[in-house]
Amino acid sequence: MIFLQYWSMIEATVISSIFAFFIFKIVRSVKRKTHQDAPKTLGGRIRFAFLYILRIVGVGLGAFLAVALGVMIERNIYALITETMPAPSEVNIPPDLPFDVEEVKFEGGNGLMMAGWKIPSQNGVTIILLHGYGGNRTSMLWHAEQLVHAGYGVLMYDERASGESEGLRRSYGWEDPHDVQGAISFIEMETRDNFERIGIMGCSIGAQIALQSAAYYPELEAVWADGPSSVRARDLPPPKNPIMALIILGNYSLDWMFEIKLGMDAPTPLIEIIAGIAPRRIMLVGGGQQQPLLGSEAEMMIPQYARFAGSNAQTWIIPEAVHCDGPLRRPAEYAEQMVKFFDTSFGIKR
Repeated sequence: MIFLQYWSMIEATVISSIFAFFIFKIVRSVKRKTHQDAPKTLGGRIRFAFLYILRIVGVGLGAFLAVALGVMIERNIYALITETMPAPSEVNIPPDLPFDVEEVKFEGGNGLMMAGWKIPSQNGVTIILLHGYGGNRTSMLWHAEQLVHAGYGVLMYDERASGESEGLRRSYGWEDPHDVQGAISFIEMETRDNFERIGIMGCSIGAQIALQSAAYYPELEAVWADGPSSVRARDLPPPKNPIMALIILGNYSLDWMFEIKLGMDAPTPLIEIIAGIAPRRIMLVGGGQQQPLLGSEAEMMIPQYARFAGSNAQTWIIPEAVHCDGPLRRPAEYAEQMVKFFDTSFGIKR
């Protein structure tokens, strides 16, 4: 959709024009009233000036809230369009990949075929890897390399309507757990003569899907979730400032829009099902870097999910990370922590 390229420019122009129009009308109206009704006494003038200021502030605040509501609806419409659009991309095996992969396809939810790579296990455990929203399996190659080096098998695939996997729409992780169920069945079928245990890890939306899937499928024995996003607005923690309050309010309306767009009921909020993963182990990883208005992952979703998950959940905050960039900030420590987590979860001795 070509018009999406100009959406931000049109948005800024329209908002600025509306806000300028409101300010012009307010000032003109108040000035006219002031000129007509200005009292003659000093006390009257002070009182009139005070009311004049209150009127400007009140009407200005009302105009701001009206514009903010309009922007919220507009941004939700934009998100609805862009976040459900397919994100296809060509996926090739890098020539310098330090391990061999087998190209595979398996059936996910709704009969869709998922395209991926499989690396056989050396220790009886396979880890499913899930990438961030709109990406493809190649973004998880670093994680795969660390796990393969440690003896783990890996199944990494393109999420629905992304990369080379089938699908006419993405769903912000709402429909993706069905594809994880297909991945579990595929691993079980491939290793039916030699029982294979299964773990899962993901980044961002991939982490959210991993947590959802672990709550639904007991075959997943351990979850590593880096920067997990919300499933529903109800997953979000209480707002710490007015802007966050507007953002959370916007997420409630966005949930409703997604239900209409996707033609489905919204899934259960993650905070209501994450406790069901116990006693299986969870690692919640987040960045500690502050972001304007939003704060950091260390303040938002990580403590929120940990609180509802229970004592089986661990947290690891990487102070200099923002979102899923821990492998760039602390590669050696990240690899060590990740392998150690799965080793402990599956009782692997080294």
